[in-house]
Amino acid sequence: MRRKCNSTQVILLILVAVFTVLNPNFLSPFNLYNFLMQNEYRIVMITGLAIIMLGGEIDLSLGYQISLVGILIGKLLTADVPVPICILIGLAAGCCCGLLNGFLIAGLNLSSVIVTLITQKLFQGISYLLSKGMTYSDFPEPIMSISGMKGSTMPAGHIIMILSILFLEGMFCFTILGKNILSMGYDEQVLRQNGIPVGKYKLSAYILGSFFFAVAALLLISRQGLAVSNMGNGLEVDGMFAVCIAGGASLILKNSEVKRRVPISNFYLGILVIAVIENGMQLSGSIQYYQYVITSVVVLYSVIPTLPAFLPKNQEKKQKN
Repeated sequence: MRRKCNSTQVILLILVAVFTVLNPNFLSPFNLYNFLMQNEYRIVMITGLAIIMLGGEIDLSLGYQISLVGILIGKLLTADVPVPICILIGLAAGCCCGLLNGFLIAGLNLSSVIVTLITQKLFQGISYLLSKGMTYSDFPEPIMSISGMKGSTMPAGHIIMILSILFLEGMFCFTILGKNILSMGYDEQVLRQNGIPVGKYKLSAYILGSFFFAVAALLLISRQGLAVSNMGNGLEVDGMFAVCIAGGASLILKNSEVKRRVPISNFYLGILVIAVIENGMQLSGSIQYYQYVITSVVVLYSVIPTLPAFLPKNQEKKQKN
């Protein structure tokens, strides 16, 4: 994929410059370190969403998967289940969520939007049934040290975040699985005509994506020090906003020509834009509602220029050419 200066990078640089002018502490080492720690889980989360989106599908249940896995791990930890077993069960539960989504979408050929809206409520219901409205906290030190909240000079969360980025780049650049998932996002029919099992790759994309959502849940409970039933609710909105900033409408609506020009790094830049707005507004002492307005304006700025490519007239011109 081509590496060049694009609108996502420009947006991020402008936001950093504006918030630095408003508050010089924005670029202080202390704030940058806190910013990194606060957004490790978002970086890991967007890794999972990128796998699904680049495969031509969508997952609107990711926030509720994070809530479900977080509650499950928290409940097990407070029941004195050994930490490694809690983590393994949480990761397995996340993969099961992806397996369910993938089976319904790939196996039954259902719309990913409809399926993940349904499973969104399913995962939400299960997380509330597990917690019964309780908040789980007082986690052991090995969990808290993942995010550096207790006794860790080099938090494991930093390493996990870096590994997730390297995994995404490596998978799409060097593996058959990654290349076929990308090809599936460009033109699914071509793969089918070549006898490639598209359903298997869709299922794999959802399982992999949900694995990273589960890892994000682990980082989030480590960072917050507690697990509640709604801890991940709304993160799917952050994820979709990041996707829109990363590639405009091309990643939501299928357009293979535009998708080919969207660097994988744009997904990370997109979620960083969301995080920078949040952090910058907090430092400047602004009311939270302004954060929503600015985020919406940035998303619209990213989406609107890409919409003409999807208009019927332009589609007809491309077909004639």
